[in-house]
Amino acid sequence: MIPRLKKLRTIAELDTDINLQSSAQELSLDEISDEALMQAYAKDDLLSFNKLYERYRLALYRYMRRQLFASDAILDELYQDVWLKLINSRQQYQVKASFKTFLYQIANNTLKDYFRRESVRTIMSNIEDDSAVIDNALQPDEMMAKNHLKMKFKQAINELPQKQRDVFLLREEAGLTSVQIAEVMQVSVDTVKSRMRYAVTRLKEIID
Repeated sequence: MIPRLKKLRTIAELDTDINLQSSAQELSLDEISDEALMQAYAKDDLLSFNKLYERYRLALYRYMRRQLFASDAILDELYQDVWLKLINSRQQYQVKASFKTFLYQIANNTLKDYFRRESVRTIMSNIEDDSAVIDNALQPDEMMAKNHLKMKFKQAINELPQKQRDVFLLREEAGLTSVQIAEVMQVSVDTVKSRMRYAVTRLKEIID
């Protein structure tokens, strides 16, 4: 079930006294392009925003659900964040970029930020869990070497170029396929595979 945009409803309530003077009053909203609606919304035409939301709410939610391996609560929160970011950045929108590209770039960046945060948490959690478990098969010096390798690997990931790091974390931490990563990053599958190869090669060089 797609969550209601409670934050957006609050904003709409605060703007009920706005005098709508855009072309949306003269033409059927269904006949107006996404880009024209976004331009009208940048001038506080709430009807135009409602039409954009109606057009994209289902597709955007399905897109984010496909990419995100998380609870419904987290998915709903990130979905709300995407629309709120669009609201806050509506003044920066330019027609040279299609509205669809503009919206999905916001979604892409929101997902990347989430994956990056979760990757760090996962790595740190694994390190903490390992340090709390006594492995009788390992000698103290072996345990120290194991922990050192994990820390070195984490540092190596952080030293990757951003685009390579994003691909590596989306694959290894989030479990996305090359096709899914290409959709998230809006690049070709070949580009994803190339960045992945460079990332793996670079990590081996750093760790070795």
